[in-house]
Amino acid sequence: MPFPYKLSPDTIHRKPRAMARKTPEQLTKEFEGRKAKGLAKGGAAYWPNVLANAVLKLVAAGAEPSVAALAERIAQEGQVTDPAVKAGAEEALARLKQAAARAAE
Repeated sequence: MPFPYKLSPDTIHRKPRAMARKTPEQLTKEFEGRKAKGLAKGGAAYWPNVLANAVLKLVAAGAEPSVAALAERIAQEGQVTDPAVKAGAEEALARLKQAAARAAE
């Protein structure tokens, strides 16, 4: 019994014949959206490092790591130009304030 289907060379690796082309404006908008999402993820993921660095720097300086001292050190960390570190510092400061408010209750 013969094989009922005819196979051509591009049957397995079939490429779309007419692919939609994106305009430069669409590509730019898509890239900016991805970049913004990446920064948000990076900042949210970086806050424990900022907090740990603040504690280590306070202990290395011989200071007592209190909430006020940590908040001041994190605010100093947020003065950098790197957007991931800046976002991480903002997130760390917000979480520190939230933890201090919960502890005060």
